Amino acid sequence: MGERTRELLVLLIGDTMLFGAALWFSLFLRYLKVPNAEILELHLTPFTAMFLGWIFIFYIAGLYDKHTIFLKSLLRARIIVAQVCNVAISGFLFLVLPLGITPKTTLIIYVVVSSLLILLWRLSLFNLFSSKKIHNALLIADGEEAEELIQEVNQNKRYNYRFIKMINEELINQTPDFEQKLLDVIEEEKISVIVVDSRSPHFENFLPKLFELTFLKFKFTFLDFHRIYEETFDKVALSSLHYEWFITNVSQSRRYVYDIIKRMGDIVGAIVVGFIFLGLLPIIYIAMRIEGNRRIFMTQKRMGQHNTRITVYKVQTMTSNDQGSSTWLPEDALKSNVVTKVGAVLRKMSIDEMPQVWNILKGEMSLIGPRNDIEGLGERLAREIPYYNIRNLVKPGVTGWAQTHQHYMGDNISPQSLEETRCRLAYDLYYVKNRSILLDLSIALRTIKTLLSRFGLTIKVR
Repeated sequence: MGERTRELLVLLIGDTMLFGAALWFSLFLRYLKVPNAEILELHLTPFTAMFLGWIFIFYIAGLYDKHTIFLKSLLRARIIVAQVCNVAISGFLFLVLPLGITPKTTLIIYVVVSSLLILLWRLSLFNLFSSKKIHNALLIADGEEAEELIQEVNQNKRYNYRFIKMINEELINQTPDFEQKLLDVIEEEKISVIVVDSRSPHFENFLPKLFELTFLKFKFTFLDFHRIYEETFDKVALSSLHYEWFITNVSQSRRYVYDIIKRMGDIVGAIVVGFIFLGLLPIIYIAMRIEGNRRIFMTQKRMGQHNTRITVYKVQTMTSNDQGSSTWLPEDALKSNVVTKVGAVLRKMSIDEMPQVWNILKGEMSLIGPRNDIEGLGERLAREIPYYNIRNLVKPGVTGWAQTHQHYMGDNISPQSLEETRCRLAYDLYYVKNRSILLDLSIALRTIKTLLSRFGLTIKVR
């Protein structure tokens, strides 16, 4: 079980136990006596339904996020905001659904008690269950990704190891008798964890010695750099992309059970979104006519699964449509092609993407998958970025892993440079490698969070 899995399990178990304990204390304060079995049984079922809703809200609020979970300056505000939302969820459950009781006083007491217990748990008690020992680590790797990993680990107290030194190709070439000096450093610095880019030809000469110390003498823990990078950042290290990576990690065979379940979910989701869009369409039409726009829909030629070309349908949000462009078109880049006032609202709410339900029903797209490119831009990116078209192994989606993780500059909500596109590719390949029902569910929940954040309904990470 990895560190991240243990962390999530401890948090989920702790939150669940505290929700239950808060119910007991709330009933005690409400009746000023120890609650008996009858009272507990009466409240347990409806409050259990409420617990599940609260866990969902906690997820949306970012209280289970990997990189913000231990930032205590943000936790208080996040918990308070989540609890405000939870009050609304609770009111809906008890007043609308037939749960048998309407515990107004108990609910008010419960919100206060549970909030205090959660704050105590998250800010103080959780540390009692986390590892106290900080292990000295050595990183043997090259490049920007290695520096990115060092910065993340050494500047975040949530990890139980720290990189003492980074060894790259230049240092190896400039150091006489490097192998012996490396062993001396390991001994002097009391290194207990070594992270190595074992696929780099620059480090292969002394790997046998490291393997001997690791697996025969049990001197330290040996970890693969690319695996640690992926688990830390939830994206693939692009430096790992060689032919053997695709053979090992990207199966060409179909995942029949997953594909069937996902296709059924796509159809149901597309029908639901389609009816919502049909209800909004008269309002959109009237608003666009008032602004002077006659055209409601637009089409674009985009890249589909296996690099096929598909026609994607969207709501017209700009004054023109450069569907064959091989360059990025930021929202405010061209005075001759600007976002309309109605279009700005539609984009912010992602309503302009809703006509793509037709592509989903046709089987050309999915609700969740790598975001597809305009045809001209996709062809250019494939020429300039190695292995770029591998992201098209699966159906493109309206939302995806990259959209819910990557932070773009300004008002742009898609890549606007080769560097941003490489970062998106790293996230997309993570999805291609690890795609599953649970991952799709996580993306769906994160999409809700992302949409809410555009309206300032979540606390922004500083």
